[in-house]
Amino acid sequence: MHRTWLVIPLLLSAVCAFAGPPDREVDLSAEFGAFSGAFALYDSARGECVRYRPAECKVRTSPCSTFKIPNALIALDAGVASGPDFPLPWDGVKRAVEAWNRDQTLRSAFSASCVWYFQELARRVGLEPYARILPAIGYGNADVSGGLTRFWLESSLAISPDEQVEFLRRLGARQLPFSERSTETVLELMRLSEVGDVVLRGKTGTAGDSATGVNTMGWFVGILSRPSGDVSFATRITGGKDPSGRAARAITEAILAKLGFLPGARN
Repeated sequence: MHRTWLVIPLLLSAVCAFAGPPDREVDLSAEFGAFSGAFALYDSARGECVRYRPAECKVRTSPCSTFKIPNALIALDAGVASGPDFPLPWDGVKRAVEAWNRDQTLRSAFSASCVWYFQELARRVGLEPYARILPAIGYGNADVSGGLTRFWLESSLAISPDEQVEFLRRLGARQLPFSERSTETVLELMRLSEVGDVVLRGKTGTAGDSATGVNTMGWFVGILSRPSGDVSFATRITGGKDPSGRAARAITEAILAKLGFLPGARN
C-alpha cells in the first residue's frame, strides 16, 4: 500500500508536555536492584508522566528487538507481510537461539524475537520507506545509515525511554499514520497477558552477543490497556548480572504492580 507520509517535527523530548498533573519522579531503586537504568510511564487517565532517573530517560540507545513493533507496522502497511500468519521459510542456517531455527510466521517471529525473519521483511520493504517513515512517526533519531538489515541492532538507530513511551502512547491511541488493520494486528502481536479487564502488551529487547549469551542491555516497552485509559511505559536496564529483556520485563511488572497499575502477577 502506498501511503503519503508528512514529516511533522515532534517535541518527543517533552513526552509528558500534556495538560494535567505535573510530572512525578519516583524511587524505584529497590525494583532495579543491581541494575542501572531508567523507567518512564505515561498514564493517559491522569495525563501524568512518572519517571525513575529522568535524565537517563532522555538518553538514546539502540532499540534492539523493541524495533519489531514499528518494523511489523511498516511491513504490514507496505503489504510485505499479509497478516500475523504470514510465513517465511527457515534458510537452514543454524543460529544460537534454537527457537529461530525453524519456519516462522509474523506471530511466531515476533514472540521469539527472531532476527532473521525481520531482516528478511526489511529486505522486502527496502531502505527508502524506513528512511521516510521513521522521521514521520518521530521514532528516535530515525537514523538508518547502519544498513538495511542492521540499523536497529546496536547500530545507527537510537531511541530514548521517553521517546519509546510517546511512540507507544500514540500507537495505543491509534494516532500513528498506519492503517487500522496494521495497528490492530500489531497490538494483538504485543498481547502478553490479561488480568481481569487489564491487558498487558509489550516487547522485550536485548543487546549483547547471542552466541556467547553475554548481555549488555535489556528493554521492555509496552502498553497496559485499562478501562480507565492506557498506560504506556518503557524500561531499560544495563549493568548488574544479565541485563536482558526478560529481566527488564520482570522489573517492569514489579513496578507496575507497585504503582497500582497492574493487578496480580504475570500469567
